[in-house]
Amino acid sequence: MATILPKELLDRGEKTVTGNLEGLVPGNGSLTPKFILVGEAPGETEVTTRKPFTGRAGIELDKMLAELGVSRQSVYITSALRSRPFKVVTKRSKRTGENYQKKDNRPATQAELKRQAFLLDYELANLPTNLIMTIGNTGLHRILGPNYQVGAVHGQLFTGSILTYNYTQQAYQPTVKQYRVFPTFHPAAIFYNRKLAPDLAADLQIFKQILASNSEGSH
Repeated sequence: MATILPKELLDRGEKTVTGNLEGLVPGNGSLTPKFILVGEAPGETEVTTRKPFTGRAGIELDKMLAELGVSRQSVYITSALRSRPFKVVTKRSKRTGENYQKKDNRPATQAELKRQAFLLDYELANLPTNLIMTIGNTGLHRILGPNYQVGAVHGQLFTGSILTYNYTQQAYQPTVKQYRVFPTFHPAAIFYNRKLAPDLAADLQIFKQILASNSEGSH
């Protein structure tokens, strides 16, 4: 299990961790993956372990991969943002009744995604597969744009350019390389909405067929 990111890019990535961001979690997995899985952003557990999907959502992700008949060792797992976006909130202790402050996860901002875009762009350009599964809207928007919503397009395979961030132009631009992008739900979404479970299961069966036809084509 390794990251394809060179040290100089990781060092550059560390310099983007400012404000209400913490940690830097590189993409991790096979360097000859069956597909690339793009999530949203790391949480508290991932920032501690420096590995993607090691928290509660990681258990659900492992179930998804088992459903597909693949292991973490055969895919490359990464995310749209590499640092944990947090907000400081005030909570009241049930035990003592006193207020205390803690960090809660929050959605990534567009500025944060652009600031770290070079990390994902490098991985997608250099890993030897064009097959991407996005989980959740953040990864989907980062790769195909904000007009795509996971609730509307999940379980479909899109073939064509994806978005890469041009720092000189300060704009997203389409790649020359063609990719195949398969959006589905984030495994954590099932915690909050059990009704999504049948849709996710159906998506995984479709993607399993795509993987099967891939391996047949590579013999």
